[in-house]
Amino acid sequence: MIGRLFSRTSRSGIGIITIALPLSMFVILSFTASSFFTAQNLGNVGNQITALLIVSLGQLIVAISGGVDLSVGSMLSLTSAIIVTFDPAIVVPLAIAAGCVLGTVNGIGVAIFGVHPLVMTLATATFVQGLTLLVSPVPGGVVAPAIEALAHGRLFGLQPSLFWCAGAILLCWLLLSRSAFGLRLYALGANPRNASLNGVKVVGPIITCYVLCSLSAVAAGIFLTARVSTGDPTIGAAFGLDSITAIALGGVQLSGGVGSVPGVILGVVTLGLATNGMNLLGVSPFLRMAATGLLLLGAVSLQRRKTIGV
Repeated sequence: MIGRLFSRTSRSGIGIITIALPLSMFVILSFTASSFFTAQNLGNVGNQITALLIVSLGQLIVAISGGVDLSVGSMLSLTSAIIVTFDPAIVVPLAIAAGCVLGTVNGIGVAIFGVHPLVMTLATATFVQGLTLLVSPVPGGVVAPAIEALAHGRLFGLQPSLFWCAGAILLCWLLLSRSAFGLRLYALGANPRNASLNGVKVVGPIITCYVLCSLSAVAAGIFLTARVSTGDPTIGAAFGLDSITAIALGGVQLSGGVGSVPGVILGVVTLGLATNGMNLLGVSPFLRMAATGLLLLGAVSLQRRKTIGV
């Protein structure tokens, strides 16, 4: 059982490196950054990785089906713009509706019209980002107190980010590991043709994957906007690349069929510790994107070469 968990051929995708990376970063930061173990810094790390974790879990669902979604960052930004622009009574339903529309469009383009996921989601990301700038051209605006409380209020003395993370993890785990939909999704990602020949529907589940991924970006947008207490039409700019990097670091095969919730958690923690470590050590923030790109390249290079790009 343990051997299967650490094997690269297992459905979880978790390997030795997947676990070793966050552990080694934790140890290194413990010795090199004196303020790493402070309560304030650990709380900041938790808050910083919450939105990324939520988006990455949605990205995981799409990746298992053999796809990728580059539009999550734009959807997160649109959610932020909606929250500070429209009537507080309708902003959450409006953002959810926008997420459902975007996910459906992405899913239809990929599953029915055969557009490559990279091309489809890049096109919709560009459109949605333009729409976001029309809704809210500049950062600012007021977040309703009820929405602010979602990221600032405390329950049983615990930070709200813990409940957001726990809820997202539980929902994704139940969907992928304890439902027929999850089993069909792994079958589709591993071999779409064989799954179809065995009676597994293709179009419906793929559209559902993209809808769920867009809704994860909506949830992350609500949390992040509530946390910073203002709107920002570019707040989600980095989440497309970061979420893909996080799932790749977590052992998720970008060709589909392999990946797990624990793996994504490890990948998000790895990326979160890397970012936090650079901040604590005074590394230029302009190097963050370069470091993220190198991590993504390294993670993909460790995956099975014969399956990449299929």
